[in-house]
Amino acid sequence: MSFKKILSAGAATAAILSAFPAAADPITFVLSGGKTATFTIETNTTPDFFSTSAFGNQISYDNVSGIFGGIAGNASIGFGTFLFATLNIGGTPLGFTQYAGPDLFTLVNDKPVFAFGSYALNSITSGPATLTISAGAVPEPMAWAMMLGGFGMLGATLRYRRRKMAVSFA
Repeated sequence: MSFKKILSAGAATAAILSAFPAAADPITFVLSGGKTATFTIETNTTPDFFSTSAFGNQISYDNVSGIFGGIAGNASIGFGTFLFATLNIGGTPLGFTQYAGPDLFTLVNDKPVFAFGSYALNSITSGPATLTISAGAVPEPMAWAMMLGGFGMLGATLRYRRRKMAVSFA
């Protein structure tokens, strides 16, 4: 196969892969303090409950898998703003878990956008805690295409053999 064919095949692969939308970015939540929890929510996941009112915004997700109080399982996770509790975790060995603190999300086009960072939360029943919100890394399709194309070109370069030229003097 000629180098030109390999290059055009790589360009075609890159064009096809770039046509696919990027995967959802996971957001990781880590609660530490009197009670502990670690769970992940994908950015494109639609909340199972959504409410906006004069008292604030409220969203919740059902069946979120994670580790709650050191035990793997699923939970109902709720977030609120203004007068609603900032964080609620239900249906786990943690028992009643409700925290107050700063707003952890804003609504953009009726979709929650979480603010990354560490936040101090307080609870009457669970005491003080820290919630850390961070983004996980998911490679974009174009990054995969470029990586595969690079490996293809490297392979083609290693496979390419130079033709021996006979040098003759007159």
